[in-house]
Amino acid sequence: QEVCEARGCTWCATDVASAPWCFFPVDSPYGYSLGGNTEKTAHGWRVTLNKRQALSLFGNDISPVVLEVEFQTKDRLRFKLYDPNRQRFEVPLKIDSPGVTADEASYDVEF
Repeated sequence: QEVCEARGCTWCATDVASAPWCFFPVDSPYGYSLGGNTEKTAHGWRVTLNKRQALSLFGNDISPVVLEVEFQTKDRLRFKLYDPNRQRFEVPLKIDSPGVTADEASYDVEF
């Protein structure tokens, strides 16, 4: 707990299995935040994320980053993160998706 809080993180012990006890607070200078564009698509959402500050934990951060969320089946959600300004190789894997609506899904998505 002491090491966690010394990093500026939040410590929250929990009985929930596999839940982290140490995590970045909402107002942390690290990570990404919603960047304005939250667009509903035919099968889900497309959201633009912007790097919060110049601080970096790992280096070579990309900003902005696009998050695409697709409701594929009642029990399967697909998400994809990518750099909208630079094309990259993607494994040519076709996954058929009936594209259920958020109301039909057995899970929730919040931004």
